[in-house]
Amino acid sequence: MRSWLIYATQFLLTTALGVVFVFLEDVQVMFDLADWQIGVIAGTGFGASFIAQILLSPFADRGYMVPLAIVAIVAGIVGPIGFAFGGSTWVLAISRGLTGVGLGLFSLLARKALIGLDADGGGAKLGILLSISVAGFIVGPLVGALFEPLGFEAPFIAVSIMLALVGVPATFAILRSDIALAPVNYGDLLTLLARPKVQAAMLIQVIVFGFIGVFDATIDRFLTDLGASTAMVAVAIIFVGAPMLILPRMAGNLAESRGGASVMLPALFLLIPAMLGYGIVSGVVMAIAFGVLHGTGESFASVSSQVLVLEVTGAERAAVGSSLLDAAGLSTAAVAAFAAPLGYGAIGQQMFLVTGIIGIMLGLGAAVRVRSAWD
Repeated sequence: MRSWLIYATQFLLTTALGVVFVFLEDVQVMFDLADWQIGVIAGTGFGASFIAQILLSPFADRGYMVPLAIVAIVAGIVGPIGFAFGGSTWVLAISRGLTGVGLGLFSLLARKALIGLDADGGGAKLGILLSISVAGFIVGPLVGALFEPLGFEAPFIAVSIMLALVGVPATFAILRSDIALAPVNYGDLLTLLARPKVQAAMLIQVIVFGFIGVFDATIDRFLTDLGASTAMVAVAIIFVGAPMLILPRMAGNLAESRGGASVMLPALFLLIPAMLGYGIVSGVVMAIAFGVLHGTGESFASVSSQVLVLEVTGAERAAVGSSLLDAAGLSTAAVAAFAAPLGYGAIGQQMFLVTGIIGIMLGLGAAVRVRSAWD
């Protein structure tokens, strides 16, 4: 299997996502959109990805990879093109939805292909995939800033062309992969949902992706209010994402050797204070400092929760397990991305304090479910 093609496509899909978010402030001004309209555009991609994964993940574990892979890559290519030329809230939202379907479905298939026939070593592979995803996301704003002089459409077109060139051979690489199969159906989703370890991991993903939804939907506006230019926003996102370029593989290995829960819960002591910190900063440099803490905590929390679920599912049911995890995260991110612009417009950066407090309550719930699994 040519895994580098899979990683490269994952990188480009998240690059497309990063390009979108750095231009949200510009889109709002360009089309004179209200905060709720920006929320719809930001949240649709997460929501569409959630629906696609929940509905289609059992088919991945049963081996129906060809149609799923075709949908994933076509949606990933078309989505950025639609965003480039969309002139209304609903066209932009639908385009974001296609990008979300492409990214979510491809990520699910990529995990299944990379894990292969045996879950051993899956932690490191999941960590690398997360690092690649973050790398793409933080490069997205740079691509946007680089191509901005050529016009608003230019970065989206460039990403789509690259996806067409790399994503098609990556799709064939996935289809040639040896994967573990199981007669999975929708009942397996409910069975896994009843497991305390899975519940704990899902609560952590709610925190992680809730913070992502809030951060992504407001970061351009937040840093602009602190005095940052478009280029400074791009640089800030690089610093925020930097820990996630190097730590997830380490987090995956650590979680696999010591158990997902033993790494997952301590990570909250980095992640939640970072979100609270955004609520008190007074400058871009301080925001970046808390962002580095955010990226570090997210690296360990996200990968270790994936490893915790893999402990339950094994390689055979990896797709449905990861879809439950992503469903919890993506549905939360969709709501958070919709609500965050409204919240920020109403109370400013104090919205981050409210988000951090919610994270504390959810983290306590995850700790209770992990203890239940150990009893």
